[in-house]
This record gives sequence, structure tokens and C-alpha cells, in this order.
Amino acid sequence: MQKTKDGYVFFDPMKSAAKFYGLIPGEYARVPASVREVMSEGLRGLAAHTSGGRIRFVTASEKMAVRMITTGKADMSIMPSSGSSGVDVFEGTGKEMKYIVSRQPGSGKKKLDNNFEMPKGEKTITVYLPLYNGIRSLEFGLEPGAAVTAPPPYTHEKPIVFYGSSITQGGCAARTANSYCAMAARYFDSDFINLGFSGSARGETFMAEYIAGLDMSCFVLDYDHNAPDADHLRKTHLPFVQTVLAKQPKLPVIMLTKPDTNFTTDLERRDIILESYRWMLANGYEAYFVDGGGLFGAGGRDYCTVDGCHPNDLGFYRMAEAVIEPLKKVLER
Repeated sequence: MQKTKDGYVFFDPMKSAAKFYGLIPGEYARVPASVREVMSEGLRGLAAHTSGGRIRFVTASEKMAVRMITTGKADMSIMPSSGSSGVDVFEGTGKEMKYIVSRQPGSGKKKLDNNFEMPKGEKTITVYLPLYNGIRSLEFGLEPGAAVTAPPPYTHEKPIVFYGSSITQGGCAARTANSYCAMAARYFDSDFINLGFSGSARGETFMAEYIAGLDMSCFVLDYDHNAPDADHLRKTHLPFVQTVLAKQPKLPVIMLTKPDTNFTTDLERRDIILESYRWMLANGYEAYFVDGGGLFGAGGRDYCTVDGCHPNDLGFYRMAEAVIEPLKKVLER
């Protein structure tokens, strides 16, 4: 601990009672070193992005500061730095969680050094980490004398695991808590793990084997956008599902086809995913299918993306609503 001239006592959350979610223990990374070793260079870099990572703790401090240095500059052309490289801070638990503030490095910068007011009294704080950047160092500052204690558990501590594309990773949410994965998990007060890899998740066998070993409540499979063509999707999709189910035959699986703003989702690709879904049903597994052609709703679909492909916050909200429906059958029974 050290006191700054501004009157904050800073601490490293990894060396405190705070609890990390969505990341490998002791690392700002989403998959362990053993998996990173077999990844392509592109995948390895994305695995160091902290999408889905959260830090939770309880404190009575009425002020908080964040000092963070990211691994890359906050300079994405179609995504605000508040989403790519910033943090979102919430207080409370369950559906009563309330947004406090977002903070991010300046454009083209790596350093964040900022502070803000927080509600009075003891509260659970949740900090959502960058969606499209890594963390080189991170410290939180609280008022002198304010304790940091362990947070209460999620209602559903067993996580929902999401695997997929840049959209799954969170591109291009304006805030780090606004990926569809984070929104859906927050609805249920559930932990989650985000294994979205921008342009790089292509149904690799080693990822299926890694995911098969995770303890999870549900698996959401969403890499259609990253498959370079229908033939690749056909060769990888069902084998990916089968690899996971071979170790976890009772695992519920939700399959998504890629979001589409014009109801013109590639029917060949959609049918390939439907074949995987029907295979699961025919063999007694628990499966759910979400057609990407309807993910952005019936009206105002052209307001849902930043570039005709990647969702903005409205698009992610509508995606979350669509995924929440099958998740209810899994988590609320």
C-alpha cells in the first residue's frame, strides 16, 4: 500500500481480497499459458485482451481512483476507447447492480489515472476490464482507512462460457460492460467467460479441447462470422460440438448464427449450424438454436451496428435479449 498526494491509498487487486472473474488466476489473460503456446500469433495477442474480465470487492470508501497502463494504445477507428481500453464501475449485486462511471485512457494513449465519487456506505464494487486491450499494470485507490474485503458470490458462480468472433469479444461496444455476453450474464447475476477472438476464432480443435475442460453452466457457440467460408464451417462446427460434449454430455449448448442487419443471413451457413443443432437433439443432448437473422429485432435494425456488421450498444442489447431467452431455460429451472 502507498498513499498518494491526492489522499488515496492504492493497492494491487491481485494482492488483495478482491476476486477476479473471467481471467486466468494471477494473470491478465483469458486462457492459460499451455493454450497460448499452441495459438497463432494473432490469437495469442487477443488472448491477452481482458474482455469479460471483472474485479469485485467490498468497500465503504466513498471515493475511488484507477491507475492503469494498457498494453496497446487506445486508438481503434470504429470503437470508443471507453469500450476498447477503459473500465466500467458498478456497485451492488444481482439485478440491483447500478452503474457508477466509466474511465479510459485518452485517445492514442495507454495510461489511465483518474478518480471519482462512489455511493456512501459498504457496497460491492464490480470493475469491468477492457474489451480490446491488455493490461500491463493496474491499481485501485481508496480513502485512507477503507477496507477491501471479499465480495459475495454470484447467484450463478458456475460461468456461462461464450466462444466466438469479434462480436463475441465485444466489438464495438461503447462501454466494457456492454458486450452481449456481459449484459446477458448480468441479467442472471452469473459469472461468465468471454472467449471471443476478433477474426481469429475458427473452431480449432485445441480450443474445443480446452473449453471441454471448463466447469460451466452453459456453452454459447458463436464463431460463424470467423469461419472463412461455408466449407470451413461445415468441417469444424459439429466436430467442435462433439469434442465438448464428449467430456460434458449433460452440458446445455446454445448455437448462434451470425447477426444480420437485413434478414439475409447466409442460408447455407445457417443450415450447417442447424445440422449441428439437430444432431444434438437427435442424440439426446440439450441444444438451443438462435437465428442470427433475427438478433437485431424487427425494427430499427440499421441502428444496431457501427459499420453494418459490428453491433453498437443497441445491437448488443438486442443480442442479449435473444440469448437470455434460452438461458432462462438453463439457469432458472
